[in-house]
Amino acid sequence: MTFIVLTAIVVILYSLSSTLVIRSLVRPTVSLASPQNRMLLLALISSLFFHGILLKLQIFSDSGLNLSFGYAMSLVMWVITIMYLLISLTRPATIIGAIILPLNIITLIIVIFLPSNTVIASGSPLLHLHIATAILAYSLLALAGVQALFVNSQEKALHRHQAKQINLQLPPLETMESLLFSMLLGGFILLSLTLVSGVFFTEEIFGKKLVINHHIVLSVVAWLVFGMLLFGHWRWGWRGRNAVHWTIGGLSLLVLGYFGTKFVLEFMLSR
Repeated sequence: MTFIVLTAIVVILYSLSSTLVIRSLVRPTVSLASPQNRMLLLALISSLFFHGILLKLQIFSDSGLNLSFGYAMSLVMWVITIMYLLISLTRPATIIGAIILPLNIITLIIVIFLPSNTVIASGSPLLHLHIATAILAYSLLALAGVQALFVNSQEKALHRHQAKQINLQLPPLETMESLLFSMLLGGFILLSLTLVSGVFFTEEIFGKKLVINHHIVLSVVAWLVFGMLLFGHWRWGWRGRNAVHWTIGGLSLLVLGYFGTKFVLEFMLSR
C-alpha cells in the first residue's frame, strides 16, 4: 500500500513538472535558476525527494539490494533526473526535461506491472562503488543521448531554413553541441572506470571469476563507439549529425547490453 501511495505522489509530481516544462517551450530556454522557473524547480525537487524515498523502500533490504529490471530502470531515471536538475541550474538545458520527465512516469508504471525480485547480496564497499559508478555512467550517457536528439532537431531545422523558429526554444547550436560533448566525456570516463573495475576486479567485487557474456561484450563495444566519437571530435572535428548518430548508436548498445540482457534473464529465462 505504501508503494502505491508513494508511486501515485511521484507520478503526480512528475506530471506537474512535465507540464511546466512543456509550457515553457513557448519562450526561450533559460536555466532552472531563473525566476520564471521557480515553480518548475520546486516541483522537480519534490518529485526527486519522494522518488528517492520510494527507491529506498524498494531497493534496500536486510538481504541486499533489489536491482531487478524495473527498480534498476527507476533508479537510473532518478539519477538522470538529478543530473538534469544540476546541469539545468547553470546551463540552458531545461528543455531536456520534456523527454526525461515523461520517461520517469512510464518507468514508474513499468515497475507496477512488471514486478521482479532480483536481490544482490550487499557485499563489499567495492561492489557499491562499482554499481554507483555504472549507474552514473549510464545516466550521463543517457542524458547525452537526449541532448543529441535536440542537436539533431536543430541541425534539421537549419537545413530546412527553420532555424529562427526552433531557436526560440533552444540555445545556439554551438552551445548545445558543447554541452553534448561535455556529457559524453564525463560519461565515457565513468564508463571506463566501470569496465576496468568490472573486468579486472571481478573476484574482489562479485566474489567470482570473470565470465564473458552479452552484457560485457556490448558494454565494451559501446565504450569503443563513444571513445571513437570523442577521438574523432578531437582529431577531425566531428560534430552535427555525425556526432548524433554515433551517440545514439553507442547508447543503444549500452541499453541493450544492460537492460536488454536483464529483461531476457528475468522475464524470459526466469533467472
